[in-house]
Amino acid sequence: MKGKGLGVYGKFIATLFGLFIALHGIAFGAQVKITAGYGGELGYQAPIWLAHELKLFAKHGMTSELVRIAGGARSTAALLANALQVSQSAGVAPVQANLAGGDLVIIATSTNRPTVSIVGQPKTVKKPQDLVGKTVGLVGPGEMNTFFFLNALERWGIDPKSVTVLAIPGTQPRLAAVVAGTIDATVLAPPFSFEAEKYNLTPLADFATGSDPFPQSGLVVRKELLRSNRDLVKRMLIAYVEAIHVLKTDVETSLPIMKKYMRITDEVIAKRSYEYYSKLFSLPPLTDEKGIGVVLKFLATQPGGAGAKSAKAEEFFDNSLLQELRKEGFFTRLQGGKAL
Repeated sequence: MKGKGLGVYGKFIATLFGLFIALHGIAFGAQVKITAGYGGELGYQAPIWLAHELKLFAKHGMTSELVRIAGGARSTAALLANALQVSQSAGVAPVQANLAGGDLVIIATSTNRPTVSIVGQPKTVKKPQDLVGKTVGLVGPGEMNTFFFLNALERWGIDPKSVTVLAIPGTQPRLAAVVAGTIDATVLAPPFSFEAEKYNLTPLADFATGSDPFPQSGLVVRKELLRSNRDLVKRMLIAYVEAIHVLKTDVETSLPIMKKYMRITDEVIAKRSYEYYSKLFSLPPLTDEKGIGVVLKFLATQPGGAGAKSAKAEEFFDNSLLQELRKEGFFTRLQGGKAL
């Protein structure tokens, strides 16, 4: 039979094998396509940027496409519509979505502390009470920066109805609008809160100095995907964790990617932003239950917040995959033998 090819039976088996690979290609090296959403240019988005740019998703059997979607509410809607397989966002939007009947779960939180601050136009706002009758630029309803702004108004005893909110999704346009005097205040985070220092804007609140945990940024998936393809979600998470490790240990690799996605050219601000976030990123990126509790406690005080009053924080996140990785020794290997 030498030199005569596969023969009829051999060709039949080869055809079946080809069909099997087509249907179950992942086991034989085929890449699964995932679409991942992220919210914008703020530095806490860096883990998803590095996971994509360094081909860490590809390393674990996935072809990744990054989609910038300004605002957690929009990315949450895309997740629920199955337009995304995973989204990196703050915890506010997925919690609100689930309170409204959604099917999302936070599987990791890379930033468990708030990084945001509120600044004002110095000609019109010199203290918090000056915001009455003024215009504030925010991403929109249900967003993280709206959460912090409303939280600040409550602390200051200011009626939210006394402030006009203008929807401006991008952080750079909001900063430019405050500097130009088109709006009177906004919410920022590094690198743009660092850039704002150049313009002597009025500092009104700095949530980064507070003691309360907060799910600032993490990975969100549909519960159905976690149930039906836990292995895929686990591999997404491994790539994400490896990206966090690079961010915390390798400035030369991390900084150029951060500069690209933050869209800034100022070397000092870029380096300062890297140093700020590299210390802040959680490894392992376990979600802090208390942070989810902070979100629920505040939402319970807002109109339509009855569901938040009775909800339990553990309903909104799942650390089990990270716990599995810890038991398997993944974090010890990642740290070169040093247990986390």
